[in-house]
Amino acid sequence: MQVTVLLFGPAAAALQRSRMAVSVSENATCSEVMEQLGASDPRLRPFLAAGSGRLAVNHAFAPADRRVSEHDELALIAMVSGG
Repeated sequence: MQVTVLLFGPAAAALQRSRMAVSVSENATCSEVMEQLGASDPRLRPFLAAGSGRLAVNHAFAPADRRVSEHDELALIAMVSGG
């Protein structure tokens, strides 16, 4: 199935766009979506490492084992620092 992931912050800046479509297996988990994002565009890898970014599903942070569907709203929230 194909899912669209919204990009925010430094991830969106790195790719110079606000969304990215990736193909994943049916019943894919958030972890699989994150892996596919990194495989599809290596510029995203720094934002996918543990502690660097999280996937939100339908406006809530989701655990790595949460299953996703093509109808879910997915967003990569890359962590930012500063004050």
